[in-house]
Amino acid sequence: MTAPTHQLTGVFFGLLTMTGLNLFGLINGQLEHVIVFFFFLLFGSLLPDLDTPKSKLGRRFPFFLVSYPLYWLFGHRTWTHSFMFVGISFVLSLVIWGVFPLPFYVVLGLPIGVLSHVLGDYCFDSGVPLFYPFLKRRFQFVVTARTSRRGEVSVSEPLVALGLLLLNVGLLHHYFM
Repeated sequence: MTAPTHQLTGVFFGLLTMTGLNLFGLINGQLEHVIVFFFFLLFGSLLPDLDTPKSKLGRRFPFFLVSYPLYWLFGHRTWTHSFMFVGISFVLSLVIWGVFPLPFYVVLGLPIGVLSHVLGDYCFDSGVPLFYPFLKRRFQFVVTARTSRRGEVSVSEPLVALGLLLLNVGLLHHYFM
């Protein structure tokens, strides 16, 4: 199983989640808290691909120190794409909340980002092992998108991601200015 060649998938699903939360008015509070929530959300949406050294995080220090061993031990899209990893990210957000004086919803950006990535990959043809390591079977949505192949270039995903980013900036501007 090879990793998708497009690198914006995690960010795309993070932005999609942020857009939904913004459109339904579920993001509120001080602007600096919303910005921190957004960064937690984006970081969380990139975190499941830490299990491949080709990912955005996996190529950078200090993350490659974790990425290579994860890839060698488990491969791509295994336990970091499971409900267990979503739970671990939730516990991590509780630890962060206990250490830093932030509203609880801000640190929830991390597990929400992880969950958005896992659910996004659930909609691709290679599926995800939602119950790994207890059940290694991959699950996928009834209708799936095709995972990009080596050499394929897609401009639609970056354009949609840019549009979502601009929409979120506009929504935040509307709420806070």
